Amino acid sequence: MSRKYRWGIIGAGHIAGSFAKGLKALPNAQCYAIASRDGAKAASFAAEYGFEKSYDSYQAMLDDPKVDIVYVATPNNFHYTHTMMALDAGKHVLCEKPFAITCSQAIAMMRVSREKNLFLMDAMWSRFLPSVIKTASMLEEGAIGNPLMLQAEFGIHPNYDEKSRLFDPKLGGGSIADIGIYPIFLALFLFGDPLSMDVSSIPAPSGVDMTTTIIMTHKGGKMSVLTSSFAFELESDAKITGDAGRLRLCRMFHTPTTLMLRHGAEEKEVEIPVEMVGNGYNYEAAEVMRCVDEGKIESDIWNHSQTLRLLDIVERATKDAFLNL
Repeated sequence: MSRKYRWGIIGAGHIAGSFAKGLKALPNAQCYAIASRDGAKAASFAAEYGFEKSYDSYQAMLDDPKVDIVYVATPNNFHYTHTMMALDAGKHVLCEKPFAITCSQAIAMMRVSREKNLFLMDAMWSRFLPSVIKTASMLEEGAIGNPLMLQAEFGIHPNYDEKSRLFDPKLGGGSIADIGIYPIFLALFLFGDPLSMDVSSIPAPSGVDMTTTIIMTHKGGKMSVLTSSFAFELESDAKITGDAGRLRLCRMFHTPTTLMLRHGAEEKEVEIPVEMVGNGYNYEAAEVMRCVDEGKIESDIWNHSQTLRLLDIVERATKDAFLNL
């Protein structure tokens, strides 16, 4: 890397803290500024994670000329607004998933990044994890023969609160957008765009989807069965089964995880070593800084087109979830 980048974070919640920990694994990343509408929360966050500046206004942080890159870590429904604010302020942006509520919002965000020649990326951190990259390479090398079935699930059981970001439709809640996006990403990454998609869902009292299963068919006789839920805990692993074995990304599959390989009909699984540095968030942050160094406005590993493909499936699945009730 040619320089050290000063990061600013909008939003001081749990995900922002995890990302801040990831930045500390990168010598060319500086935890510079944190902004929250609650000034005391921002100050506390800055003290805990070693940020130089704290702001009680998002715009005040964006007006700081020392901020090079902004990580948007606010609730889902604010991603569009806060990304646009950061781009308008001349900052490069990494926006937490889901990148936007709709594809039309995402297209507008990408258009501004092109017009202003600023880097913009969807924070699908799983794409950069060594475990996910290793999985793709093993499938390409034929470790399980022809991969034909993906079963990926993500289920948690938070306390129901219709005002929380998970359950409030005004905050972009629902299991598909919040956690179902990870199984959907994995299906697209490993098997490509679906030829068909069927969605079954059970709603939460607030009206967002509580539990959803998506079944996709893909080219080459491949199928993916993807489940997300806020109603119960799931193993939250991913299994790729081929005609000569199975590869499993253990709980939680979307984070740094263990890989287990089983050949043929053997019951015994063998652990596949995966080298890991940091908490995982550092890999996407490193990609952002690499791209900014090279004058790019999008990553060639996780580009705007791929983000739109993912968001399109999320948007379609969410609509189908309610059409099929």
